[in-house]
Amino acid sequence: MAKKRVRGAQRSIHVRNLIYHFIYPYTKIFFFHYYGRVEVRGKENIPRNTPVIFAPNHQNALMDALIVLFSAPGDVVFLARADIFNKRFLAFLLNSLKILPVFRQRDGASELGKNVDIFDISVNVLKNKHYLCVMPEGNHGHQRKLRPLVKGIFRIAFQAQEKLGSEPFVKIVPVGLDFGDYVKQNASLYINYGKPIEVSEYWEQFQENSARAINALKSRLGEELSPLMIDIQNEEHYEAIYVLKGIFNKSMRNELGITGTSLSDRFKADKELIRRVELLLDQKTESSGEKVEKEEKAEKSEQVEKEDPQDTEQVEALMARVSLYEAGVKKLKIRDWVVEERGIGPVRTALRYLGLLFTFPLFLYGLVNNALPYFLPVRMVRKIKDRQFHASVKAGLGILILFPLIHGLQTLLVGIFTGPWWIWVLYMVSLFPLGKVALWWYGRWKKTVRGAWFNRQLRRRKPEAWELVELRREIIAETARLVTP
Repeated sequence: MAKKRVRGAQRSIHVRNLIYHFIYPYTKIFFFHYYGRVEVRGKENIPRNTPVIFAPNHQNALMDALIVLFSAPGDVVFLARADIFNKRFLAFLLNSLKILPVFRQRDGASELGKNVDIFDISVNVLKNKHYLCVMPEGNHGHQRKLRPLVKGIFRIAFQAQEKLGSEPFVKIVPVGLDFGDYVKQNASLYINYGKPIEVSEYWEQFQENSARAINALKSRLGEELSPLMIDIQNEEHYEAIYVLKGIFNKSMRNELGITGTSLSDRFKADKELIRRVELLLDQKTESSGEKVEKEEKAEKSEQVEKEDPQDTEQVEALMARVSLYEAGVKKLKIRDWVVEERGIGPVRTALRYLGLLFTFPLFLYGLVNNALPYFLPVRMVRKIKDRQFHASVKAGLGILILFPLIHGLQTLLVGIFTGPWWIWVLYMVSLFPLGKVALWWYGRWKKTVRGAWFNRQLRRRKPEAWELVELRREIIAETARLVTP
């Protein structure tokens, strides 16, 4: 059997064991508390009682798979890099959580052959009408862009489709993930499930030419996944475009008539701004044929693009301004919202400090009782060079080990040294939520301090502060001229 040949290749991976029954409900309750604002869209697109392969963009290591696992309406088996299965006990634990190893090119040519067993097990998962999650990009990357897709996911899909041929069976559901921050707790998270792709539509083509069918399905998935995620393809100006979308988001929402402020509303504005800016930048290098094609796409979306040949040079100059602005913001150790609001005035600062003073006891209680489970993972991840793994380690250590262990010990001590049972019960249920309150308090305190400081710089006529305010105003005005009709 495969599990004897490859460590972690458990054939009954889709069946829940006792560990999964115990860990899954507990972890699902607390997992999304790692984030602040969480929004899920498109869950109605997920088919039930049929084999589905979820295909999310891959930017944040194990968190990407866990997000699908805990937001999808059912158990999900997913594939993870094989090197984390090196230890026998760890392989057993990962299998218990329905995680299979998958071998990559960097693992060596000799190891790639082991994927035959892994793919066979994955196909068996689908034939049993279970959910499977495969990262179509193969490995994670820190940039918010769709990278080239690998063929593994499509080979699994066609193998599972083989029994029914051209009849609908296996479906691939693209999933877009957008993180407010890859590492920080309380950051926003937007999950966007797309419409399912029927693998059976490509079966006849697969019978005629398997390579061509795989490439066709790969192109289709790329086309379906890109609109669901932040996909900045311009490498030369990637950082500037990423910063600009934050600066211009409010103005772009106004331009598009979006009155809401939900994560999906902000996402729509970001996507449209990126599309328009990249279209202007692409005019510098694209052929006349490509220009015609993009003009046709623009007409279909009822968006009239600028045809002034000077626009490309002007958008290049805009990118330079954005880069200058970002450097200035980092130098002063502030955020864009501070410049936008011109800091926090004296009256608002006083009111915010008053509110922080009144809520300080809650902060202190939450900090003292949650310091170890919060700060220990933070210290431990400093030794991990790959920053995309930080959130996975912090969440895993905290939720699965430190929070239950430390909170349990603290509750035990309170129960020993107090009388009535209801005291330690109240203490126990207060620990986690007041830890979140402590995080919120700390974030608000930091914002108040920096906002008040920047406002003082403006009132004292400090050139660096006023230059940023003026530069931001120029960026918004120039962006509006370039990307709005």
